[in-house]
This record gives sequence, C-alpha cells and structure tokens, in this order.
Amino acid sequence: MPQPMTDPSLSISSKSVSNLASEQTQRTRRDCLRQLAGWGAAAMATQFAETALAQPVSEPKKDRRKLLDCHLHINHFDRSVEDTIRHMDATGTTKAFVLPLETGEGGVTLRSETVLHAFHLYPDRVIPFCQTDIRQPDVLERIKAYHLLGCRGIGEQKEHLPLNDKRVEAVIALCDELNWPITIHFQDGPGGYNQGLADHLEAYLKRYQRVRIIGHAQTFWANISADVPPAEKSLYPTGPVKPGGLLDRLLGDYPNLYCDMSAGSGFNALSRDEEFTAGFITRHPKQMLFGSDCPCRDGAGENFKGTCYNTQLQAFLERIVTDESILDDIFFHNAERALNGTA
Repeated sequence: MPQPMTDPSLSISSKSVSNLASEQTQRTRRDCLRQLAGWGAAAMATQFAETALAQPVSEPKKDRRKLLDCHLHINHFDRSVEDTIRHMDATGTTKAFVLPLETGEGGVTLRSETVLHAFHLYPDRVIPFCQTDIRQPDVLERIKAYHLLGCRGIGEQKEHLPLNDKRVEAVIALCDELNWPITIHFQDGPGGYNQGLADHLEAYLKRYQRVRIIGHAQTFWANISADVPPAEKSLYPTGPVKPGGLLDRLLGDYPNLYCDMSAGSGFNALSRDEEFTAGFITRHPKQMLFGSDCPCRDGAGENFKGTCYNTQLQAFLERIVTDESILDDIFFHNAERALNGTA
C-alpha cells in the first residue's frame, strides 16, 4: 500500500475551528469560507498556484455510464489535485467522494482543508468529506465547522480505537443528527482500527437509523463469509465463501448499512468466490457502492505496479453483473442515496 505521505497545506488550529463552530448561527457559509481562505491564504497561494492556473481538465467520456467513486484520496504517492482529476477522467469517473485522513493513520495525511480547496476548484467533480481526530476534545465542534464549510460526510474514520469507544459513538451520533454518511475503516488485530465489528456494529445500526454507515476495509469484507479467520492469521481470507456471513444478515436487516467495494480488501472479498458474489449483489443491490481507493495517477497503474483499482473493479463488475439497472445503481445511484439519505 502507499508509503507515508504528508499534506503540506496549512491546517486550521483547533481553537479557530471551535470558535467558528460556536458562531455558526451568526455566520453565512460565504463568511466561513472567507475566513478559511484568510487562515491559509499565504500557504495556499504558493501551494496551489500551478493548479489554479492550469488549463481546465476535460470532462469524463460521454459514451460511458455515470460513475461515482465513493472512496478517493488526493495525495496518494504525492498525487496532486489536478492529477487526481486526471485519474478520474482516465477511468471515466464522473464524481468522487474525496476522503481526508487528517490523523495520518495508515500512512497518508490529507487535510480536510485541502479537500475543500479541491471542491472549490472542481465543484462538479469533488464531493468533499471531512475527517478529524476523534480523540481530541473539540472533535464535534470541528466537524460542525466542516459541515458549515460544505462537507457532505465523514470519512475515512480511521483511528486506533475499539468500535465501542464512546468517542466513536459520539461521532456516529453527530452524523445521525446531520443526516450524513460516515465511511469507517474496520480492521481488527494488532494496530487495527475500529476493532470489534462483529460485536458492536449492529448496535449502532439499530440505535442510529438516519446515518448511513459505509463499511470499508479488511475486517468488514472478511465478514462476507460465515468463516472469518482470526485477524492475526489473515486479514485477506481466500477461497470459497461460507454462506451465512454477518454482512449478509446486517445488510438484510439494516438499509442504513452500505458496502464500499474499494481497495484490495473489497476486490479480494468479491473475487474470491464469484458465484457467491453474484448472489450477494443480487440480494443487496441498493447497498453496494463502487469505490476505488486507488493511488495511481493515470488509470493504468503507472505508479502502482501496473494496477488501477478503479478499472480493475469496473471490469470485474461488468463481467459478473448482467442486470444493467443493478450496474447503474452500483456505479452511481447507490452512492447518491447514501450521500443524500434517500431510499
């Protein structure tokens, strides 16, 4: 996976964001954006000079179906905002949820401010999410400020905490209040994130029914099978899927749960037993979200050992899903529903 990266953009201080949130009833969104620009104007002027002056990036190909990537970061392998848009063009991606990682967990650091800047450069292509360290005491105020600035959800929520930690629940509860989706990285085992999916996810789905929980990563997808090996043994189980897995039951019981198909974890789970996967998608056609989490720049894996998660998954789904209406849902409409909270 990508090596550690840093985001050079100027971060907003905790105090400044908290103050902004507390004053949000007196401020318009335009005022807040102006203040955000003021905080980082000097740094951003230098960092984004070339991007702002660049020629407009071409629109996606018109002869392809609409494609909404539910999981994209900007700075994988130092990929710029403009490179990210080029990746979208090359893969036929119309829009993307662009997910920051402010804490740097997992080796990539991407500020919510950078995502918001990309949104203002490419408002028809970028759907901005926010993410901030939920271990900090002002986390809820910061999220409310990002909401006011135009963010549409939280993700990728990824800290070294058990899933039943009260701080995790507080963020999920705020998403429920804001009618937001939240993309959660589930990874059990040493050094994992949001650990304890099998024991704790259902309680959140039952308690908070407006929030859309978008499941991502190794432990989430390992539970496609009823036979889940210990995380210490394998986070990428292979071989035939044993029917009766936790995901099948939770998706059937809770329409507010969605599956993010991105990255190696999603593709491994979907491709390990194609016959099972075809039935799994047919059983839950409205809860499957196309996503890539792809770090390459050109849609052909030029900087990622010849692999593009986006085109790889597109080709796989077009081969095993024969119903065009289901494909349209997976590639675009389901993500719209998850974003907007519509059935």
